[in-house]
Amino acid sequence: MSLADKIAAAQAAEVECQRRREAIAQARAHLAAEVKRTATPGRIVLSGLALGFAVGFREPKAGPSLAGKVLGGPLFSMVLEAVLPGIVAGITAAAGLQEPNEDTEDAEEPADESEAGDDAETARGAA
Repeated sequence: MSLADKIAAAQAAEVECQRRREAIAQARAHLAAEVKRTATPGRIVLSGLALGFAVGFREPKAGPSLAGKVLGGPLFSMVLEAVLPGIVAGITAAAGLQEPNEDTEDAEEPADESEAGDDAETARGAA
């Protein structure tokens, strides 16, 4: 094989690799769009209920399972202690951003009323 043949083969392989990368990127984008389209809250809740109902019919094993040893033990406790404060902080921050600040609304209303009262007192004093 000559050098020109090797260069041509390498360029053809690069073109094929680029084509496959683009196909993978398109497939990934399509999958993400389909997941967003189909994963509605109602479907998620319904599937969780169905799976929970189905798992409830299964007979438990005689001995403790590996999941009980790992998830119920120190590993789960460690993960919970590490993750829970961040989750609570995120939920609290999101709730604070979504709800209007009641303090500023209450502070604006009396200011408007006191201005109206001041105007009335000024009118009485001028009369």
